[in-house]
Order: sequence, then C-alpha cells, then structure tokens
Amino acid sequence: GSMEELSMTELLYSAASYHAIVKPVSVTMILAALATVFVNTEQIMEEYGQGMADAYQVLSLNPEVDSAGATFGKAVTNALVMVSVVGAMTFLIVLLYKYKCMKCLIGYMIFSSAALLGLLGGIMFDVAINKYRIPVSWPTFVLILWNFAAVGVVAIFYQKGIPPFVNQSYLVLTSVILSWQLSHFDEWTAWTLLAMLALYDLCAVLTPCGPLKLLVNLMQEDDSPDMPGLLYEAELPAEARRPRPLASRSNLGRSRTQSSSGSGTNNGGNGGGGSSGGGSRSRHSSSGSGGAVAGEAQPHDDA
Repeated sequence: GSMEELSMTELLYSAASYHAIVKPVSVTMILAALATVFVNTEQIMEEYGQGMADAYQVLSLNPEVDSAGATFGKAVTNALVMVSVVGAMTFLIVLLYKYKCMKCLIGYMIFSSAALLGLLGGIMFDVAINKYRIPVSWPTFVLILWNFAAVGVVAIFYQKGIPPFVNQSYLVLTSVILSWQLSHFDEWTAWTLLAMLALYDLCAVLTPCGPLKLLVNLMQEDDSPDMPGLLYEAELPAEARRPRPLASRSNLGRSRTQSSSGSGTNNGGNGGGGSSGGGSRSRHSSSGSGGAVAGEAQPHDDA
C-alpha cells in the first residue's frame, strides 16, 4: 500500500510538473516563431546575417562555390565552436556558484540580462518600428527601452513585491529576443546550430557530469545560496506534493522501528529513537530536494 501510494504521488507530481512547464515552453516557441516571421525584412536579414557571420563564424560559408559536403563540414565546425563556448561559460557559472562567488556571478548575470533586454531588445523593437512605421520619437523610444530593461532586471533578480507572472514573462521575453537574434544566421549554420544545441541540452541536463544537472543539484542543497534568474520557476498546484527521496523514507522507517522496539524500556532508548525519527522528518521537510512542508508552503518547482 505504501509503495502504491508513493507511485501515485510520483505520477501526479510528474504530471503536474510536466503541465506546469509545457505552457511557458509552448508560449516561448510560438512567440519566437512569430517574431522571426513578422519582425524581419529582407534587408534586415541580409545585413544582420552578414554581421552574425562576421561575429560568430570561424569558417566562412560560401554554398555557391563550395560543395554541399564542404559547406556542411564548415557549418558543423562553426556550430561546435559556438556550442563549446556556451558549454564553457555554463561550467564557469557552475564553478562560481559552487564556490559561492555570488557577487561576480550576480554582477555578470545582471549585466548580461540588461544588455540582452536593452541592446538586443532595442534592436528588435527598432526593426518592428521601422517595418510597421510606428510613430515614436527617439526620446520616447529610449525612455521606453530604459524602463523595459530596468524593470526586467529588477523583476528577474530582485523579485520582492513583484508578481511571479512578471518575472516569468521577462524570462520568456529574454528567450524570444535571443531566438530572434539567432534567427539571422544563414540556413546551414542555423540548422546545424539547432541540432548541436539540442544535443548539448540533452547532455547538459541528463548526464551526471552535465553542467545544468550539476547546477540544479547544487541549487537543491540545504546551504545553497539564492540565485534568481538562472532557472525558470514554474508554479505547481497547491495539491501537488514532491515525493520523498528513497533514502529519507528508509531512514524514517528505521527510526520508527527503533522507536517502537524501545518503547517498553526506561533506559532512554525511547527518547533517542523518537528524537532520531523527528530529526529525520525535520531535515527532510526543510530540504530543497523535496520536503513535504516546503512543497506545501511554496508550491513551485524549478524547471
């Protein structure tokens, strides 16, 4: 009965987690596709495509001269270089977080988020304004962009007094802006980079030595410092409760057994057993890896 109840709890929790993360991922994909189609012109694609090639590509692509095999090899090489840089930067973030260099990490994250929202977001908005001929003066444009970036940084990193949907919306917009920027790669680089990033994400999340896996494990430790902005926090229903880890259940069972066996004695064993069991439950409830009390008080999950 206990195992069946546990399996049902795990199933319900997994279903709630999946449902909570499907919505923001779907919204991000739809908005990124719409932005790529409707916030672009042929001239912008050519100009920005050349700029992206000059900035990011190690080997220049010339499909009109090179064969398909040679072009594919150069595109794969360029994608590998870019993904390697992303992986190295992710490992650097993991090391900074592991050794609690929080001032450096938070400073870097704030600067990168402000630059992405203010600079890249400004370029995207400027393209939309010029394409659809929206009458906006430069002072108004700069003021709107400044407020957009400033509120975004505060919503992502400060969070106090800000509704959760504002923070989540800015994280989604960050992904949309970055996707729009990367859409200006040429066709060969775009598809190879997409495939490489998909493989990298699988390795980073699922493998034991993956940087994102390591980062999530570090953030779930009891003494881990708070680091907003690294992960998207999806809200779960109040009735969704994270199942207890197997080790905690085993320790709790042994503590209860010891407490029951010593209940008829007066040598202090009963008090020791009861204290051990209570301590196990207390540590489990306060742990970031899935305490029942913590799950009820804060029904959200890091995704």
